[in-house]
Amino acid sequence: MKKLKFLAVALFGIASILTSCSSNDDGGDPIAVEPSTLSGNITTNTTLTADKAWILNGVVRVMDGAILTIEPGTTIKGDKASKAALIIERGGKINAVGTASKPIVFTSNQLVNERGIGDWAGVIICGKAPINQAGGTAQYEGGILGADVANYGGTDAQDNSGIMKYVRIEYAGIAYATDKEINSLTLAAVGAGTVLENIQVSFGGDDGFEFFGGTVNAKNLIAYRCTDDDFDFEYGYRGRIQYAISIKDPLVFDNSSSGASNGIECDNGSTVDVTPVNRPMLSNFTFIGPGVGANAKHNSGVIFRKGTSFVLRNSIIIDHLKGGLELATPKAGDRLFGGESEFKYNLVFANEASFKANDAGTNFANNAALMTFLTSAANGNVALANAAAAGITSTSLTAPNLLLTSTSPAKTGANFQDLTGFEAVAYRGAMDTTDWTAGWASWTPGTNVY
Repeated sequence: MKKLKFLAVALFGIASILTSCSSNDDGGDPIAVEPSTLSGNITTNTTLTADKAWILNGVVRVMDGAILTIEPGTTIKGDKASKAALIIERGGKINAVGTASKPIVFTSNQLVNERGIGDWAGVIICGKAPINQAGGTAQYEGGILGADVANYGGTDAQDNSGIMKYVRIEYAGIAYATDKEINSLTLAAVGAGTVLENIQVSFGGDDGFEFFGGTVNAKNLIAYRCTDDDFDFEYGYRGRIQYAISIKDPLVFDNSSSGASNGIECDNGSTVDVTPVNRPMLSNFTFIGPGVGANAKHNSGVIFRKGTSFVLRNSIIIDHLKGGLELATPKAGDRLFGGESEFKYNLVFANEASFKANDAGTNFANNAALMTFLTSAANGNVALANAAAAGITSTSLTAPNLLLTSTSPAKTGANFQDLTGFEAVAYRGAMDTTDWTAGWASWTPGTNVY
């Protein structure tokens, strides 16, 4: 009889543990199907521990007032069958702070050597910072994820959606419908109170990082072998990014009817004159293109079009199929010519044209006019003879080493005059003699054992 009583108590205890893992403490929406599986809405503060691999099942939302904390070294796997996504809603926060030795990894739930581009949807962070859409708010991809899901925008430029440091996002990015894609990391109206540092996205099925307005700043970002654009800015983004890497794969490209794969694609909004005007401020980027033999869907290192303005300084752009810098609309060209935009002190080589004027307005009627303007003393850009002239140690696709050689022209020549909020360094590109990717970034995510 005593044994039966003991067994009953034990079974009751086990049942209580499973129940506590399947709902919020306040009796709200379920957040876990099993102890290691997350689904539904997270409405109270929740921690993902590093002692297990967590599975995202379907659309998982961190709701207003809740904080999702992820311990260093934790692995979160997006379920392929359910098109898993993690969404930080307005007012919710993510606290994902890994370390160089214990990065946090979001990846596919498929087996080693079976993971593929677009296995799951990705991470979307929604904030309350300004955007230039009508009414000051919008819904991600028109509500494709649900009627009340992923609304963003507001008036708080200092809005805080949390912190992400030493984080990898692998094999994310899918199309839910035609022209309605999810990116590896989407930042929708994210405010300057948010911290984004040391983040790598790899083998994304659409854009690597996409910024829909907002004011968030970032540093040490890596986009590796993604399908569409590595960095995409629109809807009035006005933040700063320093130290970033874009590496293209000649066999990975946007094969949609209107697609073209770029290192940066930068637009503005619904019209060329909508405000606040898109104006990303970028410095110390290294763009490694796919090379001359790449598929024709590959395009330019950076393309600025529609009504965008921009600042891009102290960077290296090499080996893209078509243009290094491409101006694609008259308004974008006018803003560069008039000084509202800046492209300065960069080293550029592309296989078709380092500086490409594509309907860039009367001031830049052809490539030669654009090159004359950009290589003037006032702008300080250099058209390189070839990709090797940049002096990068190795641009190997599978084992890149982006440290500068001792004779690289990028070791000097950076200029931060009148450029506030950036760390002033002498070198151009993402790094000089210190490899900030060491220990936490991965160039072999398909064979990693998680």
